[in-house]
Amino acid sequence: MSTHPPDGSIVERSRTASTPHADMCHQEAPQMTQADLATRPFGAVGALWAAKARNPVGNDALAALLVTSVSFTLMACLPALRHWFMLPTTITGVLIGAEAIRWFRRATDVFEPRACAGLIGLQFLYVAPILQVALDEWAPRIYDPPVWPDALGVLGILNVAGVALYRVVVARPRRSRNRPPQYRPMHMPTFYLAGVSLVLLSIAAMAYEITLFGGLKGFVDAMADEVNRIDDMTGMGPLVVLSEAFPSVIFTLILVRWRKVLARRVVLLVLLILALTVSQFFIGGLKGSRSSTLWPLLLALVLVNVLIRPVPRKVLALVAVVTFAFLYLYAFYKLGGMEAVDELRQGGSVQSVEEDTGRDLPLLLTADLGRADIQSVILDRYLDDRFEPVLGKTYAHAWFMFIPNDFFPDVPIGKVDVGSRILYNPLYEEGEGKSSKIYGMTGEGIINFGLVGGLLSFVAFGLAIRAVQSYYVTAVGSPELSPKLVAPMVWVMVTTQSSDLDNILFCMCKYALPMILLVWLARQFSHHTKRSLPA
Repeated sequence: MSTHPPDGSIVERSRTASTPHADMCHQEAPQMTQADLATRPFGAVGALWAAKARNPVGNDALAALLVTSVSFTLMACLPALRHWFMLPTTITGVLIGAEAIRWFRRATDVFEPRACAGLIGLQFLYVAPILQVALDEWAPRIYDPPVWPDALGVLGILNVAGVALYRVVVARPRRSRNRPPQYRPMHMPTFYLAGVSLVLLSIAAMAYEITLFGGLKGFVDAMADEVNRIDDMTGMGPLVVLSEAFPSVIFTLILVRWRKVLARRVVLLVLLILALTVSQFFIGGLKGSRSSTLWPLLLALVLVNVLIRPVPRKVLALVAVVTFAFLYLYAFYKLGGMEAVDELRQGGSVQSVEEDTGRDLPLLLTADLGRADIQSVILDRYLDDRFEPVLGKTYAHAWFMFIPNDFFPDVPIGKVDVGSRILYNPLYEEGEGKSSKIYGMTGEGIINFGLVGGLLSFVAFGLAIRAVQSYYVTAVGSPELSPKLVAPMVWVMVTTQSSDLDNILFCMCKYALPMILLVWLARQFSHHTKRSLPA
């Protein structure tokens, strides 16, 4: 079993980690030197560079053909869709669909941030609005709701302008670097020592958290209590972040330490990923948090793709199917607790559980995987002068979640209060509303700065994707280990369009901070020599 280089650089890579997906097999090949890596990009890097050289007009033309064909077919089959909202929604679908088509090109890395952002955008900006109308599925309990298709049409116009701005931002050519970026190599003994210490501290935090709820049974019962779970865990944010860190840290330590062995033996790699899956299900899943279960697994696949070997599309397709099934079935536990699980185990029908919990497939497709109805209500309320933009207060409130209330008792108003008044009752007093909605970057932008905020949210998202794309390309092509370990943490930003600022900050803190801290510590104890990245 070969060991890693002491300075944390990747000086050789087996054929299984550097060839295209179709050629992955158990063959030995001549080892690459560090000079080879600097001049000859391996699979994923070559894919990204090839994607940059493609003519985007081909993607636009194909997106126009596919999206308009789908729209006309749906309108011909479903009378409810014969409404003017389909025009701006289809134009939006064409604009973002061209980004999504990048992902299906064989030369594109399956985790290319720009392509993945296009796929997600196609769901949220095109598919979800159409499903809202086709399934007649809308956010419940909205006071004085608008004429939904009309509101979606107005939102579609905003999205057309916003996605056009986004396309301009992400397509701007990057400035050429006069000098390649340089990184201090990692001191691997420090990395492993700090990683093991974090694992032990995290396990202790999990044990303490379980003890707070009276043992394992009390912990499971408390986490299954949808009504009181949030109140029971108020003020436990730092403890939760620490206690849930150890499965991902263990996975990363094993992946780094035995990366060459795992690159050659796919079965061991699969078993490692399955072990992480089971761990995350019990660590995050029992808390009723689907994101705590799925995010570490997704980031683990990104790390495998960057560090070990390219992940085939068929594997991701299988992961997507399993993930969709998990989102659907796990919602029963999230809202119905153990009673819903027991009902299914005892032969109860899925339909009866749907009725008891209020969760069904249309709700998953439009609410969990869409923001169209909520954003259209917010935009309709704003254009109807039913609320005044709060001028950045929900953004400021998001940062205060990291500061104890004793230091700043007068915290700016948050999205829960603002959203509750906009959606449910304009007469709610502070703290009376209990809205748990996620508004997305566009929705929160409108809440804070009106139409300008909604449009600028697309610009901000475009800048984020540009930065993530740049870092990801550099990390995949780097012979150094440290940017590869940070790349999955940065990749989290591809989903920010569907999130609010507080969700983004908490996600970065929970999933990115531990690994970034370990990498930073390992760099501090390294030698002072620096190694250049390939241009």
